[in-house]
Amino acid sequence: MAEATHTRRLEHLDLDYDQLSGRYFGLGALLATFNIFWVIARTSGLFGTPADEAYKTIEDALTTTLWIYAGLGLIALIPIMVARSRSKENVSSTRLLLNYAGVIIFLVLAYRVSDVVKTEEYPFTLWGLQLVNGLVLGGMYALIALGYTLVYGILFMINFAHGEVLILGTFGGWFALAYITNLGGGTFEVGAASVAGVLLPLIVAVLFLPLEMLASRAGRRNTASAEVETTWLFTLISLPIRFIFGALIGYGLLQALGGFAPHIYESLTTILALLFILFVGMITSMLVAIGLERVAYRPLRTAPRLTPLISAIGASFFLQQAMLNAFGPLPRFYQRPKLISGTIDVGLGSLGTIPVTKTGIIIVLFSIILMTLLYLFVQRSKTGRAMRSVAEDKDTAALMGVDVDHVIVVTFALGAFLAGAAGVMMGFHNLSFNFRAGFIPGLKAFTAAVLGGIGNVPGAMFGGFFLGLVEALGPTALGIPTEYKDVIAFGLLVLVLIFRPTGIFGEVLSEKKV
Repeated sequence: MAEATHTRRLEHLDLDYDQLSGRYFGLGALLATFNIFWVIARTSGLFGTPADEAYKTIEDALTTTLWIYAGLGLIALIPIMVARSRSKENVSSTRLLLNYAGVIIFLVLAYRVSDVVKTEEYPFTLWGLQLVNGLVLGGMYALIALGYTLVYGILFMINFAHGEVLILGTFGGWFALAYITNLGGGTFEVGAASVAGVLLPLIVAVLFLPLEMLASRAGRRNTASAEVETTWLFTLISLPIRFIFGALIGYGLLQALGGFAPHIYESLTTILALLFILFVGMITSMLVAIGLERVAYRPLRTAPRLTPLISAIGASFFLQQAMLNAFGPLPRFYQRPKLISGTIDVGLGSLGTIPVTKTGIIIVLFSIILMTLLYLFVQRSKTGRAMRSVAEDKDTAALMGVDVDHVIVVTFALGAFLAGAAGVMMGFHNLSFNFRAGFIPGLKAFTAAVLGGIGNVPGAMFGGFFLGLVEALGPTALGIPTEYKDVIAFGLLVLVLIFRPTGIFGEVLSEKKV
């Protein structure tokens, strides 16, 4: 009895050791990261040029603390390993060793970064420029990663054709851009005015309709309450009048701006044309993703998990070859309108000035807005609740009246919608693309989804921005060529799979799937 009690206590202590080692790794990574940023801030002139000696003292204290922390971890690790080796229970120490190795890796990285930045003494403007580039990359990765994480959360599969869905949205936006440019005789602004002359009256006309009443009526169309009423009949008759009246107001507003405020008129028409291009790209990606789901994934929904994965890889190569034969191997080029061309100089006082591209600002702001809207849609809408219920248990959700096929189609459509937006913005930012341009961003977005926690919407957002920042800042901080940024990105994926397999925020999976 005493021996059994001792064994249970030992098992409990072993479990505590594994948990404590994970916390030890997390705190060590946090200390090393803080040390890296402190050294960068001091050497870049953020604390003044030259920096006060007190900041150097704090830096030395952080470095010493990190070394002591690693030493104390080794001192604690050795007796635990010895005790486990002598125990009659076969208890694995792999997790303990991995967590301690992770602390050592962060310690080496901190030492390397400190050595590089002290030698080079990069100015703060360089770090600021790289920070902006990282945010732009992160915004695109996050938008693409949301498609991976939505599909994985519901179907428990990775849609490896998502990168091709992205670049097809870029092609769709490029054709819309070419149409507007040709409509204006080679000038985008002239073509934008023609497109806006149709779009603005149409938008205002739609806003004049009783949208809430129409939506609620459509929701009751199959119920007994859908009988024709006097008020509804009057509303139905008035719809054409409302539409025409709204279109006339929109057209009059556009003409008034053209006559009295030409600068506002040009900006408005350009924005409407850009939104039209963005919408075409998003719709293109969405239609492709819906077709993929129907042809390549739905017939294999009950198949073993490896089968849809192979189908996704096959779909990826099929779309690549289809684009190659349809559009050719030569790159296509986006043309930026004057409204989004050039840079905005952000003054930092004595630290200098950081030029920020207008397209970069648009990407960061627009990606945050889209991701926030998606999160609110998933958490608060009726369809979002259905998506979460299907992700939890498809069979039970179907018994409760949820149309599982419809929810899965909506999931693919939402992920592709965001990927199409990222593809168009990537085209305007990078200017050139070809049929293979979505493969690497797709893989990196998958890395971002794994990094944040696959199946976790906030985790995918964080993982995208984190990966973009690491990819932009990593080569400079480590003193290696920028060509190694892909090595850093995929090396980070390997490290995450080793030290944090469920991602930083953890996977969001049902107990049945686990």
